[in-house]
Amino acid sequence: MKKTEKDFEQLASSIVELVGGKDNIAHAGHCMTRLRVTPKDVGQVKLDEIKKLDVAGAQMIGDQVQIIIGKDIEDVYDAFVKASGVERTAAIDENLDTDLVPKKKSAKEIFGSILPTIVACVFPILPALIACGMMQAFIMILVNLHILAADSPTVATFTWVSNVAFYFLPVLVGAASAKKFNVKMAMGILMGCILLAPEFVALCEAGMGATIPNPGGPPTVIPGTGNAGFLFGFPIYPATYSNTILPVILCVWIMGYLEKFFNRIFPKSVRIVLTPLFEMLVMVPLGLLVIAPLGARLSVLLIGILIFLFRTLGPFAPVILTVLMPFIVLTGMHFNLMAVAMALASVAQKNIVTHPALFLMNFTQGAACLAVALKTKNAERKALGFSSAFSDMVPGISEPGLYGITLKYKTPMIAAMIGSGIAAFIGGLLNLGSYAGGPPNLFTLALFINPANGDMTDLRNAILCIIIGVVITFVLTFVLYKDEKADQLDAKG
Repeated sequence: MKKTEKDFEQLASSIVELVGGKDNIAHAGHCMTRLRVTPKDVGQVKLDEIKKLDVAGAQMIGDQVQIIIGKDIEDVYDAFVKASGVERTAAIDENLDTDLVPKKKSAKEIFGSILPTIVACVFPILPALIACGMMQAFIMILVNLHILAADSPTVATFTWVSNVAFYFLPVLVGAASAKKFNVKMAMGILMGCILLAPEFVALCEAGMGATIPNPGGPPTVIPGTGNAGFLFGFPIYPATYSNTILPVILCVWIMGYLEKFFNRIFPKSVRIVLTPLFEMLVMVPLGLLVIAPLGARLSVLLIGILIFLFRTLGPFAPVILTVLMPFIVLTGMHFNLMAVAMALASVAQKNIVTHPALFLMNFTQGAACLAVALKTKNAERKALGFSSAFSDMVPGISEPGLYGITLKYKTPMIAAMIGSGIAAFIGGLLNLGSYAGGPPNLFTLALFINPANGDMTDLRNAILCIIIGVVITFVLTFVLYKDEKADQLDAKG
C-alpha cells in the first residue's frame, strides 16, 4: 500500500515526540536511508517506543539517534523538518544499514545473556515481592510477640494477602516481560493469567492427583487423570505454574517475534484486532503443550538426578543442591522437590534434602545482600540490600534479594554460592536434617528439633552451618563486590 503525505507527517510527529519533543532536538539530518537526530538530553529519548513505529529499526550511535526509514527517507525527513522546526541540512552520502543487521552471537554470549534477561523481567516487580515479603515478616513478628493470635482471622487474612504476589508471579512477570520484549503489556499479562486460570488450575490438580495425609495410617492416594485436558487431540501436561517465572518469560519472548510478524502482514486498520487474536491462536497451543510443561518436566528430571546424587555422593550431594538452589528457586522448581525429600526421608528419618539447602541459601543470600548494603554508596541499592537481607532471613522470602542484588551484580551470588556450599558440606558430614515442613526462616529453625525425643543436635548443627555460611559469604561479598561495576550494570538497565 503506497504511503501518503499524511502517513509521513504522522510518523514524523511521533518521532519528534519520542525523541523528547521539539525543544530536545539539537540537530537533525539524514543519509541514504536514515533519519539522524541529535538530542540535547539523551535520557528523554524513548528508543524502544521508536522501534515500535513503522520503521525498519533504530539505535543510538554515540549521542545520535539513527532511525532507519528506507526508500521513503526524503519524504519522512521533509515531514520531520516541518514537525520539529529544525534547520534543513543536505543529505549525507553514506549508508550504514549493515550495522543494524543483527550480529550472530556466540554460544557464550547467548548463555551469558540469559540471567540478565531474567533479572530484567523480574526487577520491575520487586516492590510487590518486597511488600508481600515484609508483610509476612511483620505478621510473624506480631504472632511471635503474642500481639496477635496465630489462629486469629486477622492473621489468616494477612497471610493469604502476603502470598498473592508470589502466587500470581506469572501475571506480574508477564507484564514486566512484555516491556522487555516489546510486547503489548496486556498480552503479557494475559499469558500469565492463562497459566493461573481457575479452570486450568483445577484440570491440572485433577491430572496430578493428590496424596492426603492420614495420621496413624498410610496416606490416602487419589489417582490423577494424567492430563489437564486436550488441545487439538494432544494431552495437556498437568503442572503447577503459580510461583514460576520461566514459562511465562519464554512465552512472552516468543510473543515478541509473533507480534512483529503479524504487525508486518496486517494493515494498520485491522492490526489492533487481528494481531492479538493470531498471537493467542499460536501461543495457547504452543504455551500449554510445549513451553509451560517444559519447566515441569525439567523438575521431574531434576528430582531423579537428586535422588541419585543423595544415594551415591554422601556429603557432596548437599553441596551440589545448595549451590544450585538459587537457580532452582529462580525457575520455581523448588516447590516440586518435596518428592525428593519424601523419597529419602524414609531412609534418613528426616528431611536431609530441601530444608538444609533452603535454609543455607536464604541466610547466605541475606548475608550477601547485607554486605552490599553496607558497602554501597548508592542510596537506592543500600535500601534494597537491607530490605532484601531482612526478607531473606526473617520471613524467608529470597526473590527480592535474588533478582535485585545477587543475580544482578553477580559477585554477591558467587560469594553466596561459595559460603553456602562450604556450609552444606559440613552439614552433609553432620547428616543435618529437619523433622517437619515449613518455610525456611528465622522463626522456623525449630523444625530441626526432633519431636520424638526433643533432641536438639540438628538444631545446633543447623545454627553452626548457617553461621559458617553467613560469615564466609559476608566477607567474600565485601571483598568481591565493586560499586563501580554495579553502577555500570544499572546504567545498562
